[in-house]
Amino acid sequence: MYQGQTMSNTLRHAFDSEKLVSCLNDAIIIGHVTTSSAKIWVRSKHCGKHYVVLSDKPINPQQTSITQENTYAALQACFAVHSGDQVHPITLNDSTDRTQCVEFCDLQADQQYWVALVADHSVCARRHWRSGYEIPATFSTQNPHAHSLVFGFFSCHDPYKKGHGSDDIFLDIHNRLLALDGDFIIAGGDQVYVDSSTKEFDIWRWVTDNKAQLKPYYDANNKSGLVKELSYFYRFIYRLYWASPNLQKLWRSHPTYMIWDDHEIMDGWGSFTDAELSDKLDTLFEWEDRQFNLFIARAMFEAATQVYQEYQHSHNPTTPSFPSTSIAQSQWDYSIAHPLASFYVLDQRGHHQFKNPNGFDLLGSVQFERIKEWFANIPSTTKAIFIVSPVPVVHWSSTVVNMADVGAYKDDFRDEWDHEANHAERNELLDLAFHASQHWGVPVVFLSGDVHCAASFKLKRHANSGTVYQFTASGVTRKPAPFVSKAISRSHGTISGCNVVTKFERLAFKTENNFGILKLSVKNEQVQLFAEHISTTDEEDEILIKQVRLF
Repeated sequence: MYQGQTMSNTLRHAFDSEKLVSCLNDAIIIGHVTTSSAKIWVRSKHCGKHYVVLSDKPINPQQTSITQENTYAALQACFAVHSGDQVHPITLNDSTDRTQCVEFCDLQADQQYWVALVADHSVCARRHWRSGYEIPATFSTQNPHAHSLVFGFFSCHDPYKKGHGSDDIFLDIHNRLLALDGDFIIAGGDQVYVDSSTKEFDIWRWVTDNKAQLKPYYDANNKSGLVKELSYFYRFIYRLYWASPNLQKLWRSHPTYMIWDDHEIMDGWGSFTDAELSDKLDTLFEWEDRQFNLFIARAMFEAATQVYQEYQHSHNPTTPSFPSTSIAQSQWDYSIAHPLASFYVLDQRGHHQFKNPNGFDLLGSVQFERIKEWFANIPSTTKAIFIVSPVPVVHWSSTVVNMADVGAYKDDFRDEWDHEANHAERNELLDLAFHASQHWGVPVVFLSGDVHCAASFKLKRHANSGTVYQFTASGVTRKPAPFVSKAISRSHGTISGCNVVTKFERLAFKTENNFGILKLSVKNEQVQLFAEHISTTDEEDEILIKQVRLF
């Protein structure tokens, strides 16, 4: 039973079987890093007082003893010998699943640091050095005079889908970034699947199986109690999906930025009408109270946002996000600044509403205003602009997207920018991208996941000298889409529904498990931008690299 939990004996959670599977205990994720600051996310197996230690020298547990009465004093005495060292005390508890993110400031630019998580002597742990003591957790702050930028991109991590790829691919990402002296990673959506194809890890199945036990929360109008109950399920899925040692090694060695997509919430979130969403929560052959179903669905979203904040968004650049503000006012989109490039990470789920009466179904009008303001203030030193859009702006045939808006796949195609309901919003976003590319003379690249295959596209407009690209890396461990997916994507043509004729051509396409690398360099005022689509072979003993020059 989960520590601190109270529930009816008849309400069974997936984590009741946690002892039967390998789950995340102690962990470190290097988050948002600038020239002078770094966010460090930690999780411990234990509740209680802990310390996040940062040092400009490799950390050795033999340097100090944790058995004495004052662990904090011992750590300070040990790490005070280096001017760059800091010890940050924290208290971990079950209210945030023993996770916390701390921010270190006053760091030196272009400097390597090491991080460790240490439990206080008061914690009843067999070992007090929890993470970062055997396999190092390390990162470097930004170089303000950088002449190159290399970063990785992946999406769609589902190690429980039948036919899934090996988690060795995370070691491949790690090794490729080390070989290229990479700067950071972007995880572009679906870092977990709460609707796993494994039935005991599927929140849809769990909710419908336990609706009788959830009904008292509705009768008592106790949504906060239901949110708390559901949060246990979401947290368990994160602990389950993030247990991979290779994934943890990757996140301990490179700053990682994240954004969610639908599978962190529920499949197709935001792409259903209320009636359709209620139908998804009906049990077999039984049409139930729509208001009760929607009560559950909205509680699921609140639980998903709470756990997304705990596990993912907390180590992104800080935004006014849930629960400090209401969900309606929460912000999960954010920007990343680099000396050579400007990044904007779009949130396509937090305010996604199909047939939104205010328009802007995918992003919401408030987020779109932030995007326009950001485009208007891009630094003149920028050599490339990157927009993280969890769903690609061009990929599938528009005919398929709009004709398939029926049946089981309608939510998937309503998510697409090429769906006719999203054309006005997409067109305005493309206008911003082409204008910025022409104005600054730099490429604009959309970075996406979602579609379970990899592709690169080039977009051009006759009356605009700008160049826009779509780069998609999807299916890092999720089973790739079948080869038929190539048949329903298009190799070239005109984007449908655009207010300005916009041509596209496909530069690359892959259907294996894959990830991406983007390489930007400036030499003698010449800018070069290359993309790598990297996939694993069936034998999983080598990787295949398809390089595409974008600029």
